[in-house]
Amino acid sequence: MSIGRVTTSQMWTSSTANMQAAKARVSQLSDQSSSGLAVSKPSDDPIAAAGILRVLGQQNANTQYATNIGDGIGWLSTTDSAMTASENLIRQAKDLAIQAGNSGTATAASRDAIAKQLEGIRDDLLSQANTRFNGRSIFAGTSDASAAFATGSYDYAGATVPAGSPAGTAPVNALGPVTRRIGPSATDVVTVSADGMAAFGTGTSSVFAQIDTVIAALRDPGYDSDTVDATTGKTPKETVTAGIDRLGSALTTLSAQHGVVGANYARMTSAKTQNATTATALETQRSGLQDADTTKTLLDLKTQELAYQTALQVTATVLQPTLMSFLR
Repeated sequence: MSIGRVTTSQMWTSSTANMQAAKARVSQLSDQSSSGLAVSKPSDDPIAAAGILRVLGQQNANTQYATNIGDGIGWLSTTDSAMTASENLIRQAKDLAIQAGNSGTATAASRDAIAKQLEGIRDDLLSQANTRFNGRSIFAGTSDASAAFATGSYDYAGATVPAGSPAGTAPVNALGPVTRRIGPSATDVVTVSADGMAAFGTGTSSVFAQIDTVIAALRDPGYDSDTVDATTGKTPKETVTAGIDRLGSALTTLSAQHGVVGANYARMTSAKTQNATTATALETQRSGLQDADTTKTLLDLKTQELAYQTALQVTATVLQPTLMSFLR
């Protein structure tokens, strides 16, 4: 069997192909060095590229969860502040009612002064109950009502009362609570709105109406008499005493709802920490798949550049094109 002669043309073609491959490798390493990425397009490493896309999707989702958590913490923090202020206001109202009830020598003028203080407390309490966060009423659930409680009637504004139901008995949370998703699991959902009806009552049974009842009793001209009100079946003094008990119950109820908000706030802050940990882990995964090893890339680039320059010199020396070479 004869061995075919390798012509100069064949050597030139082979050498040129090798140099082009070396040049392409130099270009690839140069791109990696400047961008810091080992994989910048799928063709660089299809398997790694698929992993990168998966991790980037997880990072985008985790970033959205972080946004949700931040919004939820803001909502719950605002609610916590409103509830704390409301609890203090109810305590003040109860203390004033006790003061009025225990004073056997109180005059109509002094009772009226206490009534005026109670009016201010009631208005402040209603303002707290209608607190807003990012344009939303924090005690109104998913309702788009501008305020959770209507001034005067203390009914839930914007709530739809079913036919045949007494006025003011439909909770504003009837459309559902406001929630925020904090993770990929179906259970990773936290309620950020408070139940306004449970916290403050509604209509004539609301804490605002209870304060109004005490105010009316203190201003009753027959306060010092034993005249029984035909509607309530109580004297004005008995009405104030009953009001003290009801304010105490209202405070207990509000505090219980405050505890629910506190638990949700604690869960949100814990989720914030976990979200940051997840973000770090995902970035480590992405970096491992996509980022170039800077030191190694620079060394490889220098080595490949040297090899390429050497190949150019050797090829130029060995393959000197002459007329006779092309004629062979």
